[in-house]
Amino acid sequence: MTDSKIARIGIVTVSDRASRGEYEDRGGPAILAYMQEVVTSPWEPVARVIADEQALIERTLIELVDVE
Repeated sequence: MTDSKIARIGIVTVSDRASRGEYEDRGGPAILAYMQEVVTSPWEPVARVIADEQALIERTLIELVDVE
């Protein structure tokens, strides 16, 4: 069970090619590195790399907010 005092922050990369594994996602890791530098409170990342499809983006954001 996750400690309720630790924030979970979603990092979503939207890219057809990265989601298919055609190339490495560099945007998500760059955001993660930045967040690790600037966020001083306890937190943990919840990363997703998804295709550029509106319905999938919507489902992913809803899942991150409602579940994660």
